[in-house]
Amino acid sequence: MKFNLNFLKLILAVFTMTLIGCHSSPDFEKLESEILDFHKTFINDHLNKNVEHFVQGYHDDYIFVSEGEIRKTAKKELRSSFSEYLNNTTFTAYKDLEKPIIGFSKDGSTAWSIVKVKVAGSRKMDDGSEKNFDVTYAWITVYKRQGDSWIRLIEVSTNN
Repeated sequence: MKFNLNFLKLILAVFTMTLIGCHSSPDFEKLESEILDFHKTFINDHLNKNVEHFVQGYHDDYIFVSEGEIRKTAKKELRSSFSEYLNNTTFTAYKDLEKPIIGFSKDGSTAWSIVKVKVAGSRKMDDGSEKNFDVTYAWITVYKRQGDSWIRLIEVSTNN
């Protein structure tokens, strides 16, 4: 029996197209739930002053954009600044004002969220005095899938 090379190429092409077509798309409802949970954990870590858990959710070269500045911050620096911030802050409110808006890349490996939160409380200043605050923040976070979890890559924030 003689092989027909063109027939073999056709069979391989059909097989390849079948495999590509069988590739399942991500479960975006599940991924959205994961991002919402990650966001809620972020808020709870603030309220519970859980610095170590809080910092675990950040990429090693996290980028933060706010007040006309772009800051690239390593986890070690984040740990130090958030420890100081959370240890000197008492929150009376830290809650979503609107349902977060969440989106994904087609393959589900990258996500983004847009949130609007109210943050209120008091902060102990260097001179020992307390300064009250009541601020509305809105921010965009870009996340990257890492194994079975998400990690924060970039945040752009504004407040009033």
